[in-house]
Amino acid sequence: MAIFSFLIGCTIGLACAVVGWLGFDMSLLAAFGLYLSVSLLVGMALILASLHTLDHDCTEVDA
Repeated sequence: MAIFSFLIGCTIGLACAVVGWLGFDMSLLAAFGLYLSVSLLVGMALILASLHTLDHDCTEVDA
């Protein structure tokens, strides 16, 4: 799940960087920084969201 989260984050980050570079006339270095920050933020947010849904009930079962 983590690999897919980072792939989705990289795709969204690339789209943001290209739109910023071409549409808003950002420098290439600023667009690369935007790509890195968006891809890491989205990737980590998706990982944390997937971990939050897991059930971590570690109580013992009486048999």
